[in-house]
Amino acid sequence: MDPHEAINSYVQFQCKKTGFIEQESPEHYCLWDNNYPEHPGRVSVPRKRLEELQLIERCEKVTRQTFSEELFLMKHTKDLIDKLKRSSSIPRNELEKYSSNWDSVYFTKDTFLSAVTAAESALTLSLKVAQGSLKNGLALIRPPGHHAMKDEMCGYCFLNNVALAADAAISKQLTKKVLIVDHDVHHGQGTQRLFYERDDVLYFSIHRYENGLFWPNLRESESDYIGEGKGKGYTVNVPLNETGMDDSDYLAIIINILLPIAYEFKPDLILISAGFDCAIGCPEGEMNVSPHFFAHLVSLLSGLADGKVVVCLEGGYFLESLAEGVACSLKALLGDFPHPLNIDSKPTVKDSLQKVINNVKYFLREYWECFKHEPSFDYPIEGRDIDEENEHVTNIRFEFVGPVIIPYETTGFYPQRSDDEIKTYNQIVDDYRKEYLNGRKCSNVVGYVYDDHLLKHGPTENLGKTIPERSERLTEIINCCEKFGLKERCKLIETSKHDERSWLEKIHERNYLNTVFQLENVPEKPDWFHNEYTSSCIQKSISSILSLAKAIHSGDIRSGTAIIRPPGHHATFDSSSGFCFVNNVVAAGEYLIRQEKYKRILIVDFDIHHGNGTQNLTYDRSDILYLSVHRFDQGKFFPTCKEADCTYTGKNAGEGYNVNVPFNKVSSLILI
Repeated sequence: MDPHEAINSYVQFQCKKTGFIEQESPEHYCLWDNNYPEHPGRVSVPRKRLEELQLIERCEKVTRQTFSEELFLMKHTKDLIDKLKRSSSIPRNELEKYSSNWDSVYFTKDTFLSAVTAAESALTLSLKVAQGSLKNGLALIRPPGHHAMKDEMCGYCFLNNVALAADAAISKQLTKKVLIVDHDVHHGQGTQRLFYERDDVLYFSIHRYENGLFWPNLRESESDYIGEGKGKGYTVNVPLNETGMDDSDYLAIIINILLPIAYEFKPDLILISAGFDCAIGCPEGEMNVSPHFFAHLVSLLSGLADGKVVVCLEGGYFLESLAEGVACSLKALLGDFPHPLNIDSKPTVKDSLQKVINNVKYFLREYWECFKHEPSFDYPIEGRDIDEENEHVTNIRFEFVGPVIIPYETTGFYPQRSDDEIKTYNQIVDDYRKEYLNGRKCSNVVGYVYDDHLLKHGPTENLGKTIPERSERLTEIINCCEKFGLKERCKLIETSKHDERSWLEKIHERNYLNTVFQLENVPEKPDWFHNEYTSSCIQKSISSILSLAKAIHSGDIRSGTAIIRPPGHHATFDSSSGFCFVNNVVAAGEYLIRQEKYKRILIVDFDIHHGNGTQNLTYDRSDILYLSVHRFDQGKFFPTCKEADCTYTGKNAGEGYNVNVPFNKVSSLILI
């Protein structure tokens, strides 16, 4: 098995564009109720916002393809299709009565065509992404689809757009496994039922539930409904039992439930049922999720499935937060970095949600390795009460709302905002837009620093064995960048002269630096060698990384990589080893804090060896958070120091700002 197979197969895919397809369906609207929430403005208003931000012109516009009825019959019955068709020939004055046969739908003579074209739009875009002709995409379409069941129309939905796309991608052998992420505030019972017994489609839904009191008022929306047969474990419900959930709450769900399962599932395609009725301002959701949260969700999911992510519009009925949520999602698909989430330094997750998250883990722990590390216990335990702070007992409560009454209501059954509420929430969204406008300005380009001079550092004599830290480390990186077309896509940052010695003296002891820059009489070791070029290479490395940091700060580039040597993370205040001389990364952090007035720096170190030098230099600081994932082997693996263990968390002001994740076996797996 080629360990590089996945990355090599990604070479041709990386330069593909983001697809965009739109289906406004202007002739599909409620004829008898001008206040009906599902209307053409749900597409036209977001489209206007995308045009204002010049996002559509950055995409490849996709032309809708047509599909045979046989494809729709893969997920829907002939009876449903026929009833949908029949609406086209019903007299206008009888359409409201016809609509009352289903829960929360309306018909016009154009509804059948609108439903078909919306489904075909989702199909066209999803199949293009699945086959690799597009990188990812956004389907700005209506009517929505996730409530549509095999034989029933429901909740503004007629055909299940996302379910049809997932099934077609698999049946056409473009993909083997599909992840559907549904963040609409209403449970997508249609999608759940259509894949409930399958293990090739993982359905994940976050939805308002309130113990069954919120529509669609179904017991099956609870966390213990996890699939049947071979599909058991492949339905994941996260029911929210109170309103007002915000970014912290939703992020807790993503980090604790969605991402661990998704990475274990390893999908080939991700379809997002993008309901923006969980966004702030929507009267149907009554949640407080910011528009830019959806950008973070898309970005986090883009690390899976080779980035093959398709966002399909579902709900969302407060036009301003809907439009901004769509815009933020598309920006993330295009590779723009998300606006930072405004989460408190000590965020809290609502108690009701903590219980739900624990319920989900309990019901799924048998089916997913990521949850099996959670300890379990038998209950009840005679003579001992539950420690509610550290122990969880599942508790499912369903509040019956009464029998279904047919005919269904056709008007006035939905919540509405008052004029004052609309004004308030419009202002909140407008404030978000000002935040985005006043946020970080930068070119959407990745930069890098590199200089051939760095190849000259090496030993003065044969040390008796092949040295792993050699010039080929850089030349192979450059060759790989050329192979992937990265050099032409990235910007080479010109290295400018900095007072390298001055910046190094802020983190290293002066006498130690004198030794580093006057190495002639210093004995060499296999992991600490030098020649006449070493001192100049050290200075070049520092000037390179400082130049890169400056370019990122100025907005000349959005992010970057420093292709430099010698490495640095083993360099402490007054000594070093492991091929390191000075600490390049801490020097860059110090520069950004002192020169550019940054308040907080995060250093993430995934070198297999613990960065004892970086920890030493930042251990008592709260302005630098150091996180290291490394092999430890009970302290026997280099650099063989007990301080690399997880119990070393910082001191004084830095207490809690040092995070070590030590692996104690080569095959260890840490699930977080």
